[in-house]
Amino acid sequence: MRFVIIALGVAQSLLLAGVYLCLGLAFDAWLGSSPYLDSLLLAVPLAAGAGLCAFGVPWLAARSQASDEDKYRADVIAQVFRLGAPQRSRERTGAIVSTATDAVERAANYRGVFLGPMLGSMLAPVAVLVFVGAFIDWRSAGILAIAIPVIPLMLGGFQMAFRRVSSQYREESRHFSAVFLDAIQGLGTLRMLGAAQRHSKFLADAAESLRQHVMRLLAGNQIMLLFVDSLFSLGFMTVAAWLALTGSFSVGNALALLASATLLLEPLDRIGQFFYIGMGGMAAVKEIKAFLAEEPEIPDVAAGAAQTPDVSPTQSPAIEYDRVSFSYPETPVLQDFSMNVEAGEHVVLTGPSGVGKTTAVELLERNLAPDSGSISIFGNDTTGQPLAWTRAQLGVVAQHTYLFQGTLLDNLLLAKPDATDAELKAALEAADLTDLVAELPDGLETLVGERGLALSGGEAQRVAIARAYLKDAPILVLDEPTAHVDLTSERVILERLDRLGQGKTVLTVSHRAATIASGRQVKLGGENER
Repeated sequence: MRFVIIALGVAQSLLLAGVYLCLGLAFDAWLGSSPYLDSLLLAVPLAAGAGLCAFGVPWLAARSQASDEDKYRADVIAQVFRLGAPQRSRERTGAIVSTATDAVERAANYRGVFLGPMLGSMLAPVAVLVFVGAFIDWRSAGILAIAIPVIPLMLGGFQMAFRRVSSQYREESRHFSAVFLDAIQGLGTLRMLGAAQRHSKFLADAAESLRQHVMRLLAGNQIMLLFVDSLFSLGFMTVAAWLALTGSFSVGNALALLASATLLLEPLDRIGQFFYIGMGGMAAVKEIKAFLAEEPEIPDVAAGAAQTPDVSPTQSPAIEYDRVSFSYPETPVLQDFSMNVEAGEHVVLTGPSGVGKTTAVELLERNLAPDSGSISIFGNDTTGQPLAWTRAQLGVVAQHTYLFQGTLLDNLLLAKPDATDAELKAALEAADLTDLVAELPDGLETLVGERGLALSGGEAQRVAIARAYLKDAPILVLDEPTAHVDLTSERVILERLDRLGQGKTVLTVSHRAATIASGRQVKLGGENER
């Protein structure tokens, strides 16, 4: 599509040059008292063609922009999932949101609306000069051609001069998006701590820094426009006027030459967009490429690279940790940790807070990778299998249940998009949600609010149980499933989890007495473990 845009841009300039030539011929005929209607009539379809090209360029550019925006955004979102939880947690959410929104829009605008038309406007002067030489005067075309290479050199020079300014602006914009989103998400905490006023000063400083970077960009733009308009454009048109006045051709051709010379300034008209779209877009493309180039800490096994095993939920051991060690930066957590969980067994990892219980689960789920040792599921080393296979074996009920904006049904179908009404009913009964759904105004179509705030903590945990029921994985992982609920809700949740775990292998992480009573205990702890 971009090549069509370029071709239309060149065609528009040639058609306009033809219009100017026809008008010049008509003017000469009128001065000589000769018929000039034929030349005027020829100018009409040429003008109409130029108008169609002028309409087609932005129309195609807008379509190209929309296509590029969809592709960029899909690539960014896919990269977020590819990088996984560890790297997402290290990068501020607002920065990623800025890349997926503002940077994507600027990059798509640059490629769709700026790049194609700019390339077309760079080629158009060459075509117009050939036209001027063929139909008006080769000498004048040759003299004007001397200035043509200056335009791309100017663009390249300005790009090099202000590349750092545009990159700094993108970095500052990304940083401000991150701190602003942090403030919005933590507004309740800031108010409770009486820190809202102090934090607003921090945001004001960040906004001021962003404003200064924007003003540097605008200052560079104004300097560039001053240089282009006062020196190059004025000088170029002065030369064109001198050629028109001193050339050995008719008055009509002189006017056509002068009018066609304005077409040679088309690239300079685009330079006005250079900073707003061009430089900002190039910096956004660079930002997106840098994000897409990041490699995940947990590499996936390509489909077909490993033979996906057929497993039986009765195969033992269902889970095996073999001398697993793991450290966070400069902080050892697990050292030579070994444990077997037989098929159908319920094992509870216990120990003080911080000894590595949740880390052991994260390693099993392959959100983290062990420094040494191996973890196997049904006799298969998880590092040799695709991430999707490993996670398909696990049904997880975590201590924090995330509910997405949407309906209760939407959140349940995440576990099994093709679940039948009968399966949904069974899941609701298994999670003790039937009465709650009956009381809701719209049943399963009730909106749960952002992050599920319309539901209590216990109700949200029961939604997680219903999800695990629908997924029906052979291994059930319970990571502090009752850590944030009251005692009444805890009893209900534990009863439902006991039913859910029947016939499955269950690995529970907890230090609460009510939770650890139902399984074989494996205690974690040690001088260097946390």
